[in-house]
Amino acid sequence: MIQFEKIRKVMIEGLTAAMGERVIEIDGVNKVPPVPFLTYNISDEGNVRGHMAVTLEGEKMLHTGDVTLSVMFQSYAHDRLGAVILANRARDWFMTAGHQLLKDEANTVVVTVGESANNDVQLGDEWERRNGFEIELRTKNVIEENYIPIESVNVEGVEPLG
Repeated sequence: MIQFEKIRKVMIEGLTAAMGERVIEIDGVNKVPPVPFLTYNISDEGNVRGHMAVTLEGEKMLHTGDVTLSVMFQSYAHDRLGAVILANRARDWFMTAGHQLLKDEANTVVVTVGESANNDVQLGDEWERRNGFEIELRTKNVIEENYIPIESVNVEGVEPLG
């Protein structure tokens, strides 16, 4: 199982503390806070790349594979420069302290941090000032199951060896 909740908790709590601003899930059930704030969305739920490795640890069989997660962030501010600065501060955090925190606390590595892009939207006569970027994370999907050894096998129609 991918440790989504642990990754999300470490990432969002760390980013919130570093930015000093709220970080909320986009399309979440929470009320939208006053600007400035950041939103996030985990857009790729992590398909295993290649074959999973199978290991035996005691009475457990572990199937382990690398997965990639994409997370999109959007900064919201009163003005254009404020949105750019907030997004760039968040990007800087993922390239430095956030990279280390995710690695140490959630066994997850920041693979890439995308460029910050203007995503302003005009709503009537008002402008919603925002800047967005995407990060790519790599982590493990570990499936654990009980090991059940094969005690014996009936083989029919096979010539005896030797």
